[in-house]
Amino acid sequence: MIKHVSVFTLKDKSEIKHFVEMLEEIGENCPLIIKSEIGVNMSEQPPVGPHFGDVIQTVEFLNVTDLEKYPQSKEHQKLLIEGPEMKTVTAIDYII
Repeated sequence: MIKHVSVFTLKDKSEIKHFVEMLEEIGENCPLIIKSEIGVNMSEQPPVGPHFGDVIQTVEFLNVTDLEKYPQSKEHQKLLIEGPEMKTVTAIDYII
């Protein structure tokens, strides 16, 4: 199994709710995804120290092949086209 973790920082914080709804839809509808979990940051950004993103999504895939197919999936493409503009996105993939 592969876990894919993405931390999103949106340019416009007012779009967080809509973005979370889009991520939930992907988790429910993309056949490549085994499990998806989304969280919204509850902490304020400290003046010094680590950067806190706005939204995190953890996704589990059966294997590397499914992970590699995900960026081209219609669900992910819709997110790229219709989703809000990002300030930053940080991601990591690892074996579980």
